[in-house]
Amino acid sequence: MDSLHEVSKIITSTFDVKIIMKHTYNELVRITGCEWFYVCFVDKKSFEPIFNYEYGNQSLKNVESIDYEQYVGNLAGKNSLSEPQIEMLSSEDNSKIMAISLNVSDELIGAIFIGTSKAKAFSEVNLSFLKSLACYVAIGIRNAEMFNNIYCQKQEIEALYEQAAASNEELNSYIKELDKTKEELNEKNVELMRMFDNIQYGYLQTVMCLANSIEAKDPYTRGHCQRVMEISCELARALKLSEEEIKDLRYAAILHDIGKIGISANILNKPGKLTDEEFNEIKKHPLIAYNILKDVEFLKNGLNAILQHHERYDGKGYPNGLKGDEICIFARIMCVADAFDAMTSDRPYRKGMDMESALKEIKRCSGTQFDPEIADLLVMMAGEGKTY
Repeated sequence: MDSLHEVSKIITSTFDVKIIMKHTYNELVRITGCEWFYVCFVDKKSFEPIFNYEYGNQSLKNVESIDYEQYVGNLAGKNSLSEPQIEMLSSEDNSKIMAISLNVSDELIGAIFIGTSKAKAFSEVNLSFLKSLACYVAIGIRNAEMFNNIYCQKQEIEALYEQAAASNEELNSYIKELDKTKEELNEKNVELMRMFDNIQYGYLQTVMCLANSIEAKDPYTRGHCQRVMEISCELARALKLSEEEIKDLRYAAILHDIGKIGISANILNKPGKLTDEEFNEIKKHPLIAYNILKDVEFLKNGLNAILQHHERYDGKGYPNGLKGDEICIFARIMCVADAFDAMTSDRPYRKGMDMESALKEIKRCSGTQFDPEIADLLVMMAGEGKTY
C-alpha cells in the first residue's frame, strides 16, 4: 500500500500526460517485468483511438494478430465499467500481452497494453494492485484534461479581455487569479483522487475564481454574484428543485455576470446615468457570458439561465424578448435574486434601498418583470428571515 501511495502521489501531482505515461511504464516494468508498453486513448464522442504512447524494445501495435483498436472499441461498447478490466490477449508469436482498461467510474478513457516475451512473466502479478494503479492513472489523465480545459478557457477570456478592456493591471490580476486556481487544484488533487464524489468541490473552486474576475473588473459589484447565488439556491429549495438542479443553478448564478469582462470598465464604473449606446453595450453581457462558457461541459445545464437572466416575465427583457414559461426556471429565479440584491446594494451613483422598500418594488413588479410565484416567494421568505 505504501508503494501504491507513493505512485499515486507522483501520478496525481502533474497535469502533463506524458509524465504520467512515463512513470506508469516504469512502475509496470517494476511490478510485472514487461518489455513493451502501448496506450490507446479514445475520443469521447466517436470512441475511436485518437493517439498513443509507447515505450520499450518493441512496438506492440506491430505484434501480429492483436487488433488494439478493435479491443478498445469493444470496451467502449460495454454498458458498465465499474472497475478497470484486465485481460490476457493471445499473439501468434507467443508473446504474453496484458490489456488494462483505463476508466473513471463507468466512463472509458482508453487502455494500456503491456507485453513480454517471457513465458510466465505475468503469472504472479497482483491484479488488485494493477487495478488500483489503473484507477490512479485514469484519474490523473482526467485531471490533466480538466486542467487543460480550464486553461483553454483562461486563454479565451484573456483574449476577450485584451480586446475589450484597457487596463493591463486588471488583466495581470486576472492571470494571477487563474494561476492561483492551478495551485488550488494541485492542493486538492490527492483528496479528489481518493473521493470521486467530491470532484464537484474542485469545480466550484474554479467557478469561484472565474466569478472573482468580475469583481476585479467592477469592484462596486463585490460580493454581488455570491449573494445572488445564495438567494437563488434558497428560492430553489423552497420551490423543491432537486439537489442536482440546485447544483447547476449555483454554477449559473455565481457566473451570471461574467460577460461583464467584455464590457469597458469606463461603462461599468460610470457614476452617472448611462447613454442609450452605453446601455446597449451593457445589454451584451449575457451573450458574451454564454459564448465564453458554452464549451464548458459541467456548466451546460445552466447556460440558458446565464443567457436569459435579464429576460422579463412580460417579454420586455433582453437579449431575446422571451416571456413567461419561455424563460427557463433558473433564469426566472436568478432574475428576482439579481434585482433584489442590486436594489439593496450601494452603487457609485446611489445608496442601496432598505429591505422593506426593495421588497415593495419586487411585489410591484410581480407579473411584469418577475415570475409572480417566485417574486411572492421571495417576499414571504424575506419576511420570515430566511433570505438575504
